[in-house]
Amino acid sequence: MILHADGNSFYASCEQIYRPDLRNKPVAVLSNNDGIIIALNKEAKACGIKRGDPYFKVRDICDWKGITIFSSNYTLYADISRRITSIYMEYAPDIEEYSIDESFLFFDKCNWSIKDYEEIGHDLKRRIAKEVGIPICVGAAPTKTLAKLYNKKAKEHGGVFVYNPREVDSLLESVDCSTIWGIGPARAQKLLLHGIKNALMLKHMPLCDAKRLLTIQGFATVQELNGIRSVEKVTREKKEVITSSRQFSVKVESIEILECALVQYTEIAVERLRAQNCECQAVQVTISTCNYYSDDINSQYSNGVIVQLLRLTSYTPDIVNAARMALPHIFRKGYGYKVIMVTLLDIMPAQYQGWLWIDPKEDIKKRKLMDAVDLITTAYGRGSITLAKSWTHDGWQMKREFLSPNVTTDIEMIPIVN
Repeated sequence: MILHADGNSFYASCEQIYRPDLRNKPVAVLSNNDGIIIALNKEAKACGIKRGDPYFKVRDICDWKGITIFSSNYTLYADISRRITSIYMEYAPDIEEYSIDESFLFFDKCNWSIKDYEEIGHDLKRRIAKEVGIPICVGAAPTKTLAKLYNKKAKEHGGVFVYNPREVDSLLESVDCSTIWGIGPARAQKLLLHGIKNALMLKHMPLCDAKRLLTIQGFATVQELNGIRSVEKVTREKKEVITSSRQFSVKVESIEILECALVQYTEIAVERLRAQNCECQAVQVTISTCNYYSDDINSQYSNGVIVQLLRLTSYTPDIVNAARMALPHIFRKGYGYKVIMVTLLDIMPAQYQGWLWIDPKEDIKKRKLMDAVDLITTAYGRGSITLAKSWTHDGWQMKREFLSPNVTTDIEMIPIVN
């Protein structure tokens, strides 16, 4: 059996943990630079706004309806996700963290009853609500596709819904194909044209037709609806190119300010590089005014340069220095820049490079330093330890007017109870 556990309105729920005054109140979370609504709870949905709405268009509605707005705080969300996962690991022998707010828990060798899984699901709900403060729903079924479906229906069953082989067909008959994981509205419309009106009809669809109409993914979906596991556990593939970029909240004309942003984005990219146990031998820096639709052609400028490193490395200072050396070659005065992008290239698995003339002691020292940096940022959040250069100038950071404090990773922000 597979349990699918999913945090309810996860980003909004994270923001409510340390704001008890917002419980049962409408809450919405914005994207980078406070652009669009990316998450909202059920109370906010009831106010008439929806995911994807540009904030400037619904600002008046939010004010009128009393919706509390937050800028996205990924440091907080990642730490809450880590806490939840640590509880999942106490229950399941194998876990797949599918996203920041949902996981699959595998109980392959457990010959338990429906009641046993219901008890586990309710116990998970209670523990995570009590110890973390996040409401979750749990669906349990023999396959990942069915587990996702049972999770969607869990709210109608007290937050936990477990597969029963005698009742599954009646459930599938009541479910539209677009509700099934991997189908979606476009494929559901295609199926409807071929007379497939609900998930039960999809389940009994000949596999050859499923593959012809929906490719191999549809073939796997039909098998999963029949209780045959066909969607494998997702393993995060190592990226051959790693990019770090954000759009500035204002135009930046100073190379000194651009350099600060460059340092921070390079640090983020190299952190991702080490997370997949790799090294790179080239770094590309790109800057752009991002006003391609402007009538003034003279205000448009974009350029990039690639710098080859002396060796494969994941040592942040070396890669940052290479990126900083590249910036003056593409910077042009008189332009207002909106984006700087760092791309790591020629990525290879980390390996001992004894064939190079390298001081082994110095190399070990660098690796230990980076290990310490990664441990600190994991425990206390990104930016808790960083190169000094990234803090010498500001004015380029993302617009985050409604950012909540990092109460779980910054000791200075821990709430004080009087």
